[in-house]
Amino acid sequence: MNADAPVGVIGLGLMGTAVAARLIEAGHQVVGFDVDRSRCDALAAMEGNSAGSVRAVAKRCPTIVIAVYNAAQVETVLDQLEQADGGLRPLIICTTTCAPDEIIAIAAHAARAGFGFVEAPVSGTSAEAREGSATALVAGEAHAIEAATPVLTILCPKRLPVGHIGDASRTKLAINLILQINRTALAEGIAFAERLGLDPPAFLEAARQSAAYSSVMNTKGAKMLKRDFTPQSHIAQSVKDSELILREAKARDLHLPMTSVQMALLRAAIALEGPDSDSAAIIAAIDRARVKL
Repeated sequence: MNADAPVGVIGLGLMGTAVAARLIEAGHQVVGFDVDRSRCDALAAMEGNSAGSVRAVAKRCPTIVIAVYNAAQVETVLDQLEQADGGLRPLIICTTTCAPDEIIAIAAHAARAGFGFVEAPVSGTSAEAREGSATALVAGEAHAIEAATPVLTILCPKRLPVGHIGDASRTKLAINLILQINRTALAEGIAFAERLGLDPPAFLEAARQSAAYSSVMNTKGAKMLKRDFTPQSHIAQSVKDSELILREAKARDLHLPMTSVQMALLRAAIALEGPDSDSAAIIAAIDRARVKL
């Protein structure tokens, strides 16, 4: 990668903004686009460059990070990149969490268009991505990964190679299954400790020092105690990932009872707090006893 070449970022939500911020901090020019113009304005305020379209990003950037919501949006971005003038064929780093069959189809689309392609979903919140402590799960052809390494090193110093295209999504979904159940268990434990009359911060610290420890205590514990649902990760994204997990399990004749329960709690939390609230809002569904299972 030419060190002076700008890097494109398409999708400027929580994760895309974290990606852009890390690149800018590392001294790279960033050209970003999002259908929400207010997000483009926010990028400009960070000293990034706002583009008017996906094609405008492609004209300037040999490497593009895609950080949109779902597979359908990734496909739309690829369609628009194909229409860019000048026959430019950028290297694509896709951070969007997709179903395995979806990302395989996306990679095939990219190959037909002549794009390099790396699958790199991120395990961690946008805050963790911003500080460089999130982990990228990386899959793809060796030459594409090598070409993407300078950008990936900035975005996620912690990276795990996981195999072929599709394997990163498989790994991410299985990790998210565990993560979401840990988050739900933490919310239930905090609510229970509070009803028992324990001091909530003292309980959380005790839990951190116990055999029950999980990293969600660090990322979501304080937010749950304060009922602070300012988003670091949107709860709607948790629902999307759970839907993918349950769909993949059903296709393999596997019943996931704990994931099914936490999905019901996620939906109840959205009804109470809204889809853009933080995933810590699952404690609201427990607080208000709206879900009877």
